[in-house]
Amino acid sequence: MAEKKKRNILRTIWTIIINTVLVFLILIGILVAISLIPIKGNYQILAVMSGSMAPTIPVGGLVVVKPESDYKVNDIITFKTPGATRTKDYTTHRLVEIKDKNGKKTFITKGDANKTNDTETVDPASVVGKQIFSIAGVGYLLGYIKTLPGLMIIVIVPAVIIIYEEVRKIKDEAGSIIERRRAKKAEAKS
Repeated sequence: MAEKKKRNILRTIWTIIINTVLVFLILIGILVAISLIPIKGNYQILAVMSGSMAPTIPVGGLVVVKPESDYKVNDIITFKTPGATRTKDYTTHRLVEIKDKNGKKTFITKGDANKTNDTETVDPASVVGKQIFSIAGVGYLLGYIKTLPGLMIIVIVPAVIIIYEEVRKIKDEAGSIIERRRAKKAEAKS
């Protein structure tokens, strides 16, 4: 009896751990999927892979940005990196000055860890959005999830967990049915 109770406790602990991992992976998958939907004004989830914004956003941080209609000095903005060769090269820096030259705005930005302002000005049209929040360290995970092995893990691990849990439930139910049938047979014999 004590052994069965111990197994039930271990099974409960294991179920809690598995469900926690499953929920975590599903939430990350949903966040990534939402950020990839090409809707104007949609949130984007990006990984910060340089130390220019430390300690505000450390290397490996995850930053969530949302487009705004107006940006103000001191906002942390993400913009298409000037002169970048890839379309998805972004920089996340603080907006330190807004210049107005003949009615055309340009932004001057600076990384918090940098001593000087960025040499290139930023066209407001190239701004992806303003930082809503950031989480340290999670950017590494996001970067990995965007690779083929990471995508496979985000799909396969939850699928295996769900299948395992369903098979376990079926096995438990089958055992319960067998126990009831045995009890009925024993009752009928007496």
